[in-house]
Amino acid sequence: MGLRKIFLINMFILMFTFMVFNPGFTQVKKEKTVSFPGVIENVDKDFKFIVVNEARILLSAATKIVDEKGNAFKISDLKPKVNVTIEAIRNPDGFLAERIVVKTTKRKL
Repeated sequence: MGLRKIFLINMFILMFTFMVFNPGFTQVKKEKTVSFPGVIENVDKDFKFIVVNEARILLSAATKIVDEKGNAFKISDLKPKVNVTIEAIRNPDGFLAERIVVKTTKRKL
């Protein structure tokens, strides 16, 4: 009976500790968005990723692609040697693109 009481008291203290002090492994960190300009070096044939500044940028259905005026683009409009600004979240495989802004180049007349 004495061991059972000690065990129950220890379990109560442990549960109380977890309730009061939020353990680190239950916290979900909000990833920080980074933004950087660059030139598209390579486009995957399946449009799963692009390479900008030697960094792999993963594309998803949620990735928004627009020009400087806010006009929407398709993923298939991304081509090598196009100037872009990437807003992405760091990922173990590279970056996950949230938004890509295609820079338009002004042509000399």
